[in-house]
Amino acid sequence: MNNNNVNVSAIDRALAAAKARKAAKEASSPSPMQRKAEKTEPKPDAATKAAAKAEKEAQKAARKAERDAQRAARKAVKDANKADKKPAHMKKVERALSKLASLSEATQLLFNEITCNIDAAQIDALALHLQHYNRQMATVNAMKSQMLRIGETVLITGGDPKFIGMVGKVVKSRQLRAKVEVAGQKKLVYIFTGQAEVVSLPAVAVG
Repeated sequence: MNNNNVNVSAIDRALAAAKARKAAKEASSPSPMQRKAEKTEPKPDAATKAAAKAEKEAQKAARKAERDAQRAARKAVKDANKADKKPAHMKKVERALSKLASLSEATQLLFNEITCNIDAAQIDALALHLQHYNRQMATVNAMKSQMLRIGETVLITGGDPKFIGMVGKVVKSRQLRAKVEVAGQKKLVYIFTGQAEVVSLPAVAVG
């Protein structure tokens, strides 16, 4: 009898545990009514999905446009700074131009006509011809002119444009060439004798 009672109690406990598990499972799982309600909930239609996708794409495009605009603005500022800053070699060219002797109005018009109407090769050839002509005439004039005397004060009238108009003293002289000492110049100025004029200095009173 005791064994039978123990077995019955164990069976009762097992049944009770099974009922408890079933009740817990039913409580945690949705009821038939809940499942039916979930099935009847409207799902997003194609138009709603397309609208959401379009909005997302529009936001993405707007962000890209903003980045592109900022990049373009930075590039514009950079290009403007480059335009204001001239290359080093162009600065050298402009400095060289500033050292050239000025042209008369008639000569400037002739220069403009030549540079606008003939090609670079002919301009180079013309420049060499003019340079040769200048040297030839300087030699001829030097042969015609009197030899400069050492110690004479002269006005430089030809040769290197940066020395034209300067006054100096003859320190070396030959038939065609002379060297002139000019105040402020480290080197002697080398000229043809026909590229200088003797300057008459005013007499200085003595006593």
